[in-house]
Amino acid sequence: MLRNFDDLTRNEGRWLNLWGAFDVTGEYLGTFTLDELREKAQVKAKWVSAVQYLGAGQRIDEAALAQDWNGLPSGTCILDFTGFRVSPVRDMGGSIEVCDPGEHAFWSVYGFHREAEEWQIVHDALSDDIGESLARIVDLTGELVEYCDLSCAYANTRLPDLVDLLSQRILDEIPEQSADAARDDDADNHPLTYLREQILAAIEKRRG
Repeated sequence: MLRNFDDLTRNEGRWLNLWGAFDVTGEYLGTFTLDELREKAQVKAKWVSAVQYLGAGQRIDEAALAQDWNGLPSGTCILDFTGFRVSPVRDMGGSIEVCDPGEHAFWSVYGFHREAEEWQIVHDALSDDIGESLARIVDLTGELVEYCDLSCAYANTRLPDLVDLLSQRILDEIPEQSADAARDDDADNHPLTYLREQILAAIEKRRG
């Protein structure tokens, strides 16, 4: 298990910090940089199997132990990626493709693989799992999360920024309140609202 010890610092588009590592019995294994953890993750998958960012001195939430990145191929870990992207996707009879929100069956998280230099699938998530999944990825890697559908994309965003951008898009796409077609629940029924709420809930959970 890993735990954060020091304050985060901004460097080259990534939040960097030192991690204190513990095995499953709670034994302290040492403090490491993100790059050092990535090296260890190449040969010891347990080093990245359950990580959650918490304040110094706090222990990992037990829920983190159950995290399973269901899209990662064998031999690949979450630390192999230098950025992430979430997209609404649909199943076209065996072929999964990115679509517009409202047409989606679930959400897919892609990572940009540092060696292959291409986007690869990391995790497929249902609506009630997507916010926590994205937050845990950021907890571990410190990387930014992009959003992309067929109509719009937001690049180089922190999760709080993405919440704000989704809020603005929702407001832009619903009728003005003074319009005849406006309804009180237009914002609630927008297909991006649940994604926004799930991300926001995960952020607020970490703020305590």
